Amino acid sequence: MCTLALEIGRAVLVIRVTWRATNGQLDRNDLIRTRVTMSSDEAWRTGHRAALPPTLISGVITALWCAVCIVVPALRTPASVIVVSVILVGSALLSIPVAHGAVRRAALEGRAGHEDAQTDAPASGRGR
Repeated sequence: MCTLALEIGRAVLVIRVTWRATNGQLDRNDLIRTRVTMSSDEAWRTGHRAALPPTLISGVITALWCAVCIVVPALRTPASVIVVSVILVGSALLSIPVAHGAVRRAALEGRAGHEDAQTDAPASGRGR
């Protein structure tokens, strides 16, 4: 039962850290990093913003499953702990490509918007 309670704590911690990074309350750091999200503060926030939904879903599923296992003694097995650990770690690993994709899309949109602004700018002083 203690292991299940610890797993609930881990789920809450993962959600909290991702939430804080999304809202700018957790700066880029050497503990939680990938090359793409560490490239800038905006990339850091964009990546975590994209990773937040799968993190929330897996964290809530993990916490709820652990709570059910605590209440129902028949479910308090090593397999239950393994299942919730796989869910939480697996979703964290799966959120990495989600975050990277969001950062890359934002960078491409930023470049496209910058190029559009340059082509739309009037050519002042020419032809006079």
